[in-house]
Amino acid sequence: TKKKVSNIVQKPEYIVKFLQVAGRFLDVTIDDENYGWGVLTSFKKKGGTGSGGDAGKLASMSSRPTYQLEVLLSCVDRHFDSAGGKAKEEDVSNDPLLWRGTARQCRPAKPGVDDEAIISMRVFTIGLENIDRISAVRIFTPPALASPEARKKVAVSVKEVQKRFPEGVPLLDPIKDLKIQDENFTTLMERAEALTKRLSVHKLATEFSREDRLRLIHAYENKLDLKERARLLRDEARSFQSIAMKDDLKKMKRVLKKLGHVDGNGVIQTKGRTACEINTADELVVTELIFTGVFKSLTVEQSVALLSSLTFGEPINDEDPTQGLKSFLRNPFYKLQEVAKTVVQVQIACNLDVNEDEFLNKINPAMMEAVFAWCKGVKFVDVQKLTGSFEGTTIRTLRRLEELVRQITSAAKAIGDHELEAKFEEGSKLLKRDIVFCNSLYL
Repeated sequence: TKKKVSNIVQKPEYIVKFLQVAGRFLDVTIDDENYGWGVLTSFKKKGGTGSGGDAGKLASMSSRPTYQLEVLLSCVDRHFDSAGGKAKEEDVSNDPLLWRGTARQCRPAKPGVDDEAIISMRVFTIGLENIDRISAVRIFTPPALASPEARKKVAVSVKEVQKRFPEGVPLLDPIKDLKIQDENFTTLMERAEALTKRLSVHKLATEFSREDRLRLIHAYENKLDLKERARLLRDEARSFQSIAMKDDLKKMKRVLKKLGHVDGNGVIQTKGRTACEINTADELVVTELIFTGVFKSLTVEQSVALLSSLTFGEPINDEDPTQGLKSFLRNPFYKLQEVAKTVVQVQIACNLDVNEDEFLNKINPAMMEAVFAWCKGVKFVDVQKLTGSFEGTTIRTLRRLEELVRQITSAAKAIGDHELEAKFEEGSKLLKRDIVFCNSLYL
């Protein structure tokens, strides 16, 4: 509402006649920063003369002239926000010598927050669009505003005016003085008046002094600034993360191409379709086991026991993990290690951050003999004696193993390998029995 009212008030036909003489109080906002009440020092109407090439000709052809105002505003050099110690003291002593200001160089002064020593009056060049409100008050302005003394006199006069009007500096009436006859203006003014009344009875306006109110507003502005900075930092972090992820994705795609899961155009092949069905264990290793024909020479019990080394989940602690393992289980495990080594070496060759020893240590054959016995129908009590783990670990391994077997059955069906499908369907039946797959131990 305030912005819409300002857009109407800023029209030249309404306000230019009040800007012809210096000394008028103007409420100024530049780049969304309100500088508060300032004093008009000069007013110029500018138009194109036809010189200066095409730009000058376009300006002379324009039917709307431009207006340039110079206003004396209270501000603080942005340099003071970062300067400290001795450097700041030197800048304070030199600050009165600077009499021209820009929004890029100076920010609005914050009374009660900023040190009086760093607040100065400087001349800003603005346009009509920067005027928020026009006051009925005019004061005398010295002609030579370049001198610090002249600007100090104006600053004293501004403070005196604000002191005389504690309820606010009187404004030009938009209807009586500015003669605004816009149809929507009356509605906007009524709405603005209603909002002003609501603000005047707000707790912040009634229960806090002006100094406390300014302090709270300043703290809230700082909070908004911090939130904005946090948002920008989060966005920056996300962009870096996405860049890192893109780099990793490119490396992963190279791995899939080398292993034959996708072709040169990125189209999914049979291997890739198989890997899509696996998520309980390392899908690349399981897929390689299927396509290298490791399971074809094994019985159902051997195949299921071999897969248990991928679902056990505990790293190898012994130097020789196959010690004590029967030969009909040891040889398949060696084949599994060869396949896993091939997969991890391809990943390393594609510059993925993978440690070969850590990758291979995750494949633990400690449960193979116990799972083989379980598939042969041995009771859980006797199976548990073959493991060096707790009962819960054994049950968790068997449940995860059954899930992996079901996924391989689905993968075999998807690629049309009926022999493999039948083998692992049988494996699922052998696994899913007794106390391990009971819904409750109390049943």
